[in-house]
Amino acid sequence: MSDAGGVTFRFASNDDIDAMAAIYAESFDDLQPRLSIEQYLRPKRTWALLAFVNAGTQAVPAGYIITRCVADEAEIFSIGVAREFRRRGVGLALLNAMNGMAATQGAHTVFLEVGIDNRAARALYSKAGYEIIGQRPDYYRNPGGTRVTALVLRRHLENVQNLDSS
Repeated sequence: MSDAGGVTFRFASNDDIDAMAAIYAESFDDLQPRLSIEQYLRPKRTWALLAFVNAGTQAVPAGYIITRCVADEAEIFSIGVAREFRRRGVGLALLNAMNGMAATQGAHTVFLEVGIDNRAARALYSKAGYEIIGQRPDYYRNPGGTRVTALVLRRHLENVQNLDSS
């Protein structure tokens, strides 16, 4: 899979956990990034896409998205973009690729949570068509120990062709 901006994608495998964990470590304050990635991938019907960008003569891992589809809903568990590839369209490309894959699995709606203080992620999700539908007070804990409200976001996939509706 690829997008118009030169980002390519493939389904991640167990061999990609270290690459995803390295990106996760750059994106989140977590002492055990590999364990976190493994835990996100554990539930049934969970899958991940790994994004690659050409750097010189080789494609390097630039980002990942971990999603679970159940019934007609998808939930994004985690998305991360390597620091050197941020603000270059990788996050939006991952969201768009995930939307298409989720739709082929029958999803009509995608949900996620984001910290109310995460302006960059909130801007990305807004650009990708996600809307705030609720809040979870004190959901996240910052490195300093303070609690942060999570916003619950939703995007309908009505503009994405669902295989089960044709």
